[in-house]
Amino acid sequence: MSTMAAVRLAVFVATLLVCVAADDDPIIEVNSGKVAGRVVEFAHKDVEVKRTVHVFQGIPFAEPPVSGLRFRAPEPKSPWEGVRDAKELGNACMQPASPLIPIEEPKSEDCLYLNIFVPQTGDDKLPVMVWIHGGGFIIGSGGTGYNGTALAAIGDVIVVTINYRLGPFGYLSTGDGHVSGNYGFLDQVLALQWVQDNIAEFGGDAKKVTIFGESAGGISVEYLMLSPLTDGLFLRAIMESGTSTMPGFFISDKAKQSKIAHGLGKLVDCEKDTSEELIQCLRRASAEDLMEAGNLENGKLANVTGIADLLIPFSPVVDGNFLTAPPEDLIRDRSFPKRGTDILIGTMADEGMTFLIIFFLDNANDTEVFMNKTTYEAVSSTFLGSDKTSNPSVVDAVKLMYVNWEDADSEDADYVEALSQTYGDLYFVCPADLSARAHFQAGSKVYQYQMTHIPAESLFKMKWLKAGHGEDIPFVFGWHFDSAMNWTMPDDDVMMTLKIMKYWTNFAKTGNPNLFDGDVALSEDEKQTEWPLFKVPGLEYKDMSLKMETKRALKAKECAFWNDFIPKLMKHTDTAQTCSKETEDGKLKYKEEENRQP
Repeated sequence: MSTMAAVRLAVFVATLLVCVAADDDPIIEVNSGKVAGRVVEFAHKDVEVKRTVHVFQGIPFAEPPVSGLRFRAPEPKSPWEGVRDAKELGNACMQPASPLIPIEEPKSEDCLYLNIFVPQTGDDKLPVMVWIHGGGFIIGSGGTGYNGTALAAIGDVIVVTINYRLGPFGYLSTGDGHVSGNYGFLDQVLALQWVQDNIAEFGGDAKKVTIFGESAGGISVEYLMLSPLTDGLFLRAIMESGTSTMPGFFISDKAKQSKIAHGLGKLVDCEKDTSEELIQCLRRASAEDLMEAGNLENGKLANVTGIADLLIPFSPVVDGNFLTAPPEDLIRDRSFPKRGTDILIGTMADEGMTFLIIFFLDNANDTEVFMNKTTYEAVSSTFLGSDKTSNPSVVDAVKLMYVNWEDADSEDADYVEALSQTYGDLYFVCPADLSARAHFQAGSKVYQYQMTHIPAESLFKMKWLKAGHGEDIPFVFGWHFDSAMNWTMPDDDVMMTLKIMKYWTNFAKTGNPNLFDGDVALSEDEKQTEWPLFKVPGLEYKDMSLKMETKRALKAKECAFWNDFIPKLMKHTDTAQTCSKETEDGKLKYKEEENRQP
């Protein structure tokens, strides 16, 4: 056979194989039409699991929220004809570029898609885990980094990952009802409703849905628990490094909401007198211009609004629909509808290290970083929030709690740990403690954890980050088992991955993360790794490390400081300042009247 003939034969055979594979594609009919996925054979040398997984990607659950649908609640996807290809990721939502978290998918307003990973077990009632990605409500997608194949195959659960609108597209509010905000959350609600309506066709149990997310995804999970719109949409919840009461991720001031909205308008030539005129103009603006105007990193929005503490300018708000009251009020009063929901909640041991990346961008290859007292004094209040930094008593109290006073007089004293733990406790650990206590007291089964295991490779490629924010994601999704991620772990990290994946999927199946179900005899290994319920008193939690030890009272002193003492201190000092001002005003008024006496 000639070389050319051999080539032609090879091409013909390859074409034939592609056609045969296409004929074997799994096809599912959902409420909008038919979708064709692809078959993935999962196997890896480091796990004793071989499983066929059907993967469906880029399934639309809503109409594209463009033009007249911009800044509106999402509308369910209308039916389509024929079989829709569902073998590749859909668009990611509009967002600025992020060098630390690069997104591979094209970015578009047409982005309300979800992905489904279905292990072929023969069971038509598989538990379902719906992942909500993080990224500060600014960046991220349900695609990049969240391939659910390994988690589905190893855990025998269906994994669903979703997109939701971000930045101004998802969270702009005019503060007066013309644009009520929280559209990203309404996207999540519609995606969960889509799961309820369609997951049985994939072999899933709609009555056994667990929502889970990290960072802004964890915040979203708890907001979904606080909303009156989510009744019957999920059974269990996992919050990883994110809860609804995290500082800076909620805007209660309607005047501030309006100022941000009109500031955005000014940046895209939509400077208008009324909210109605503003929104009409913003709906005509290009998506790229809106994204650039809403990008906090360029400083334009802060300059045009004059608001200095814009940590997350487009944040959740009370809209009277998805959210009826401030989240902290609902949590502290335990007046939320999802009482009794099984909950798994936790944080990383070095959450606050992520805040320090901006100070040590040039130290990626260093295993340790150093900050002296002078620098600490200059930056320590950077992320505390204007309500705290404007209160000298609070600033001094924070230093008293976190500075290592044994070494504070030394020129060689290092303040990195003090700053990291300050931010970590304020933003993550202590809001999670507040939530864990509230949900327990409301009747939920609660399991608490903190991951202290330091990964061999950092998610952010910074060797000094330790067990930092987001470093749990490669473990939860089993990146080691995903060849596309190119993320090879050493044996200890592989062991951690398998344990965490098992805990998470066990919880989704039974509401109990342990390696057993019910009252059965435990092996010594199971006794060592048994995860007790979080209770008050008791406060037991799981230390996510190789030993998987049970410990008590995670950061109890620090969380009493942030959740109880600091609010009282701020209230008392504010009252004292008000009284002092009233006294001074009274003295001034008395002197003015005295001077007017004949």
